[in-house]
Amino acid sequence: MDDQELARLHPRYRTPCEQWLRAEGRYCGQIPTRRYDQGYKCRQHTPSALEGKPEPPPGYCAPGRCYCGRGTCPAFETYRQADTYADNPYAWQVDAEAIASGKRRSSPTAYASARASLTKT
Repeated sequence: MDDQELARLHPRYRTPCEQWLRAEGRYCGQIPTRRYDQGYKCRQHTPSALEGKPEPPPGYCAPGRCYCGRGTCPAFETYRQADTYADNPYAWQVDAEAIASGKRRSSPTAYASARASLTKT
């Protein structure tokens, strides 16, 4: 499937490439494009292409941003649900210590309850 055919299939590919070509004094303007943090980029101006690296495989998620939820995704393995702060059994103790020391902002009642819970244990 060529690029023009791909651009006709779905409107999201029709946005022109936003890479500024300094030598020519214009934007690239090629289609199809994909959305990146830096804007819409064609295949020649993706972040990987500009760094001279190969493109990541389809379905690749950025580190710490697993959107696909596949168990084989490297981002999912590195940052799986078991590593989240909420699953940490010492989360409240760490929070209470930060609140009681004044390093974390909180309401006066949360500050008082944190200090009370730390003095009891």
